Amino acid sequence: MTLGLRGRMAVTAMTAAAVSLLAVPLLVTPGLRERSHDQTRETLLAEARLMAHLVQEPLLEGADSARLDPLVDRAARDVGARVTVVALDGRVLADSALSGAALRAVENHGARPEVQAALRAGSGTAVRRSTTVNRDLLYAAVPVRRDGRLLGVVRVARALEATEAQVASLRRSVAFALVLAFVLAAALAVALSAPLAAPFRQITDVARRFADGDFGARARLSRRDEVGQLSRILDQSADQLQARLTELARDRARTEAILSAMADGVLAVDHGGVVIVANDALRLALGLDDAVGRHYLEVVRQKEVAEVLEEVLRRQERCEGEVTLRHVRRTFGLAAVPFPAEEGRPPGAVLSFHDVTERRRLEQVRRDFVANASHELRTPLTSIRGFVEALEDGALTDGPTALRFLGKIRTHADRMAALVSDLLELSRLESGERPPQWEEVDVGEVAREAAASLGPLAEGKGIALAVRAHTPAAVRTDPERLRRILENLLENAIKYTASGGRVEITAEKEAAGAAVEVADNGPGIPAEHLPRIFERFYRVDKARSREMGGTGLGLSIVKHLAEGMGATVAVQSELGAGTRFRVRLPAKAAVPRASIASSP
Repeated sequence: MTLGLRGRMAVTAMTAAAVSLLAVPLLVTPGLRERSHDQTRETLLAEARLMAHLVQEPLLEGADSARLDPLVDRAARDVGARVTVVALDGRVLADSALSGAALRAVENHGARPEVQAALRAGSGTAVRRSTTVNRDLLYAAVPVRRDGRLLGVVRVARALEATEAQVASLRRSVAFALVLAFVLAAALAVALSAPLAAPFRQITDVARRFADGDFGARARLSRRDEVGQLSRILDQSADQLQARLTELARDRARTEAILSAMADGVLAVDHGGVVIVANDALRLALGLDDAVGRHYLEVVRQKEVAEVLEEVLRRQERCEGEVTLRHVRRTFGLAAVPFPAEEGRPPGAVLSFHDVTERRRLEQVRRDFVANASHELRTPLTSIRGFVEALEDGALTDGPTALRFLGKIRTHADRMAALVSDLLELSRLESGERPPQWEEVDVGEVAREAAASLGPLAEGKGIALAVRAHTPAAVRTDPERLRRILENLLENAIKYTASGGRVEITAEKEAAGAAVEVADNGPGIPAEHLPRIFERFYRVDKARSREMGGTGLGLSIVKHLAEGMGATVAVQSELGAGTRFRVRLPAKAAVPRASIASSP
């Protein structure tokens, strides 16, 4: 009887199956025990690596046996093996078979072959009888590393009796399986493996590429059976995953760009207070190197910041505040809101730092200005009102008294006019209403003109006024501003220098331009007042300054005039030895400051 193709395929398959199955015990049985030992070794090595990951954090933190031993005991129960943690010096830090005094008394394991092999080659195994538990054990050891740092060795051991029993069981199972396989293999191998192997292999390859991070891989099978359906589902899942990853990457890039472009500092923390985001503006403003991963109290050690963040984390509502960081000399407005966390975890908080230092300083300047201006105007107004009331009460009929009172009224009115004039001058300077007019001038010539205009005042007080400008010192500057600066400084020097004193103005060439110095041998200025003499309405001796007709704005005007044309003005003084004001001018016309409204 001639067999058909299907029959021949069946006979061939059965013959092949019979030969193959008979070859199994011949080929497998001799090496079954060794392979079983090898498999046990691989299993132990895998478990050892898992144990290494489990204990690397405590070892990095310097944990002792009291902390490690319970952790190892729990892990050993899960894997069903003996677990030992060995320090670099060979001390046994933890052992699932020992505890307490027995653990402390165990001998040093540094010379164990598996431990030495693990330290030398990255893994080590050995078979020997354990003196601790009095059994033949198979040992597997791996090193514990973290960030390239060697922390210790983890060793996992399992009794060989279990392996031998497993080998015997495998032999019985193989014998039983051979009988069943002979019946089934011939019928199923040829019929099912051939048409299914190719598409499954293709799907497996695609899945492997997914695992390696290649989300562009696709199976593209046209089959209409379950294998084709599985392929289409896998491709659709890959399309969706790739689209979501692309969207996440795009959103992350947008967020990072927004945070980098923000002028305000941004600090985001999780529910435990650990920093997860700190933008460039915050790191620059606070001088931070690495804030992410640290608790916010390590980053910004300020009570106000802690109070705002704790309030948001507790109430899950917006909270605001303000903090002054003295180490950077800045004041920040704080605004915090809840920050969404991963699903199932409590939300964190995001805190913005808005720099309000300049605003607070300007507010203080405005308050001081209003208070000072009000005080300066109130004094002459009160005097004028008093003299007017005296005239109304009858002093008008007394000629000499009336004339004296009218003279006082004129004096105070002139003082108010001078104050208002100086205030308007400051306002024009700060607003940039009158930009500098640049010209090439000789600083010495301007100094002589300023001295000439103040000569009569100096002569009237019996003060010697001298000019020293022998060497030409040409710069490109605003001659009118420079003249007003020098006249203000000369007028102050003459006012506060006693009769018989000396005031000297010196002009000289410098490497970077020119300098003009106004010096006197008057009473001098106490050192504690020098940092503030250029402030509006600031007076060293308020009573004397008012008696001499000063408004308290002269030096402030000098500073604004100098800064407006790129010059600088400095002062040196010593009690009883006099005062020196030095104005330095650049050789070329300097670009005026965009705004000097913030100057004191």
